[in-house]
Amino acid sequence: MTGSDCQYDAGRKAAQSAAGVTKVEIVGRAGYLHIEGRPGASEIRADGQACAPIEEELAGMALRATRSGSTVRIEAIVPDHEGTFFQSSPKLDFEVTVPAGIAVDVVDSSGELTVANVGDLKVEDSSGSIEIRHTTGNVRVRDSSGEIVIDDVRGDVYIPQDSSGDIEIRRVGGGVTIDEDSSGSIDIRDVQRNVNIGSDGSGSIDVTDIGGDFTVGSKGSGSVEYDNVRGRVSVPARHRHRD
Repeated sequence: MTGSDCQYDAGRKAAQSAAGVTKVEIVGRAGYLHIEGRPGASEIRADGQACAPIEEELAGMALRATRSGSTVRIEAIVPDHEGTFFQSSPKLDFEVTVPAGIAVDVVDSSGELTVANVGDLKVEDSSGSIEIRHTTGNVRVRDSSGEIVIDDVRGDVYIPQDSSGDIEIRRVGGGVTIDEDSSGSIDIRDVQRNVNIGSDGSGSIDVTDIGGDFTVGSKGSGSVEYDNVRGRVSVPARHRHRD
């Protein structure tokens, strides 16, 4: 059996009423995680597919939905894997439907993550690509590795730390702050307020159409390009444009 084989698989589901809920917490393990806000949704619902190399592991995999006050928590339960090098690890791919515009907190271990049509959003991700689109609140992302794409945010975007992978940010109604980026390109366009990058290790920085100030605190290797910045520009001396 190869690392891509799925010897045993089964559907998994969990749900809670959305009545009176103001925030949804979602915990993903190995596998992809898709989260979508839908207007008029009366349930917070998770639907997924569990996959494991041995049947005993499959039996222990589940989606769990619990509620505490006005917060609903959706969690993927995936057992620790003790198979051989030639066996694939168990994974639980799932999708979560929430009311459009609701606040969402996500903790995800590995695999693709997509989020659309929610309110305030917080993401803690270990590995895998992240795609965030159409949020009505603020977005906060802490990521270890993998590409980050953020598009159409009404509030602010804040990335305290990103270790590796490209960052692409488009159409932000507030400002963008990236405290620390180790490697990978940064491409930011169409931001209404300030763009602030604290420190960037390697990879290019390219910003265009910024309504406020553009600041880069420190820069390792790679270029810094900027165009149509309405406010003040403050970047390391070697990257400043010559008039």
